[in-house]
Amino acid sequence: MSQEKVDKYKKEKANRQKLMRREKWLFRLECTATVLVLCGLIAWFSMAVYSNVQAKRESEREAVTTTMNVTGIQNYLSDINASLEDTTEEE
Repeated sequence: MSQEKVDKYKKEKANRQKLMRREKWLFRLECTATVLVLCGLIAWFSMAVYSNVQAKRESEREAVTTTMNVTGIQNYLSDINASLEDTTEEE
């Protein structure tokens, strides 16, 4: 039993650098994947909020039609035009 432990220890010691490199690589891969997923979620959430805000602004920005009675201004302008025509005819 003791010899088996010694052989196992020697085998682990021989492959220790390879195992540590693999563990570091897996750790970096996990961190990178986590960061990418979080960035994706943040981007999706931001776009959803932006879309909702834009939709609210568009609904608030309904077209407002205003009517105005301009007959007084039209009468005034026609009177001016008539008086100008009268002055040009007199000359």
